[in-house]
Amino acid sequence: MNFRYSMIAPGRLAATGALVLIANLSTPVATNVYASDQTIRLQQEALLWTTEYEGLIDGRAGDETTSAVKKFQSRIGHAPTGRLTNDEQTQLVDEGFANQRAMGFRQYVDQNAGVSVGIPTALLPAQPTRKSWGSSWYSEKNGIAIDTLRLKDTSLRDLYDKLLSINHRKIAYQRFVDDNWFVIAAFEGDATVYVRANLVHFADQPDEIRGFSIWMSENRPDSYQSIAPAMLSSFRFNSDTRRDVGTPRIVAKDDSAEARGGNSRPPELLVTSNAKPAAIGTCFNGLGDCPMSIFAFRGGH
Repeated sequence: MNFRYSMIAPGRLAATGALVLIANLSTPVATNVYASDQTIRLQQEALLWTTEYEGLIDGRAGDETTSAVKKFQSRIGHAPTGRLTNDEQTQLVDEGFANQRAMGFRQYVDQNAGVSVGIPTALLPAQPTRKSWGSSWYSEKNGIAIDTLRLKDTSLRDLYDKLLSINHRKIAYQRFVDDNWFVIAAFEGDATVYVRANLVHFADQPDEIRGFSIWMSENRPDSYQSIAPAMLSSFRFNSDTRRDVGTPRIVAKDDSAEARGGNSRPPELLVTSNAKPAAIGTCFNGLGDCPMSIFAFRGGH
């Protein structure tokens, strides 16, 4: 897997808007200059799922998006102009979102972890294992593990520094921003690990770390290259649903909702969860019940 992450703020376009957008296009699309933000988001998301694009779905035209368009055009035997015609965009969107559907990529709302993120449901067990830090999925058959994360008792910097050095990782990309969030992409042997974490501030309680992590085996198919950037673009730790993957969503109920009879309405993520964040504790030493995709080197099995 090739990691080339240069993104800051999440962004995305729901796939349900693709057909409407295409129907309204009557002139060739100019990726770099003339396309609308919505059109660029559509192109970026489709290019992400064809693996030509690995950046953020943010609706901003730039060199990385133009380069991805050229790669797609070259792959289908067309001149690499960096500007999509209507027919090229239709072909791109059909292919990209078919790949997204094949992954079963859907928004997962985890009230206990206080996060929401798109996940490839077709690759994972039907139900996650509930952990003290959030939700945990692991498929040995498909070679993938995903955790949602809600942690305490450590600083964001300390967690970042530890994750850079644990398990003899070879860091492919790292970014730490203003004691606010970080991204790490790394290799453990031929397996890959990706972690995104944000520091969440409260007026009346201690700060928390919230995020997600992914582990993928050495035998992962090339299509897995789309998963990490797609998850990043859909990730949030607040109640703003505008960047979610298109409906339907998967909602993990918190304890209070279950006690009320299973209310599954979309949550206000920062205020409705009664669960407490997990202490990082002995995970720093690789001991205890820890998020496997962060702390445990599986050696690709």
